[in-house]
Amino acid sequence: MKETKYVNHPRYGDEPVTSNENILKKELLSSHWRYDSVKYFLETAIRADITKQNYSEYPRKIYVDIEVVCDKCNREFIFFAKEQQYWFEELGFYIDSHGTHCFECRKRLKQVAVMQKRYQQLVETKNRSDEQSLELKKVANELFKQGYIKDKRLLNNRQS
Repeated sequence: MKETKYVNHPRYGDEPVTSNENILKKELLSSHWRYDSVKYFLETAIRADITKQNYSEYPRKIYVDIEVVCDKCNREFIFFAKEQQYWFEELGFYIDSHGTHCFECRKRLKQVAVMQKRYQQLVETKNRSDEQSLELKKVANELFKQGYIKDKRLLNNRQS
């Protein structure tokens, strides 16, 4: 089995994705302020469509695969050029946004956000059914296990 250095992304993989574009280092470095302070893979560079970007002063003229350490799990991952293109040109993220979590941690954080929302809905539900109370207990226990609920007393105070 092949060992990889980077966290796998289900769409882009776990290695830099070479492009067919011939972009020089000088051109890349002048295309966005961040590139001189990160580890990037020049052979992955692709040109951007700045008319689709959300920026205040400086667009990002080129995207390039960037090596990043996840803020959550501390593993290395690649913030892929194609992923950046999607974020900035399709989703409309602000151009100076930067991937700080690997795909796996982003997925887990989304799941936690769903659990937190459900927890809040159940806490605010008056006259909860037995099923809702059981669900609340399960959600609260999972959030506690993952460290999002710190006070163990909240596990018992929210059951009725």
